[in-house]
Amino acid sequence: MSRASTLMESLTDEPVSTSDLYDRVGYPTLAHLGLIPYHAFRAELAALAALGALESDTAANGSTTWRRTRD
Repeated sequence: MSRASTLMESLTDEPVSTSDLYDRVGYPTLAHLGLIPYHAFRAELAALAALGALESDTAANGSTTWRRTRD
């Protein structure tokens, strides 16, 4: 599986924080994809957002949230 497809499969249309998404994907999968460093994980999410594949927002507590782009 590619990084993009794995991350996209982990997302829904409900916003999830970067930290919660990191936990959802899980350490073994992150290790396999080379995304254990937080900056690498977040950069992959930002790249997908730049392509329009997902959306990011800022939650009330200041954390970044991610969700699938609504069709």
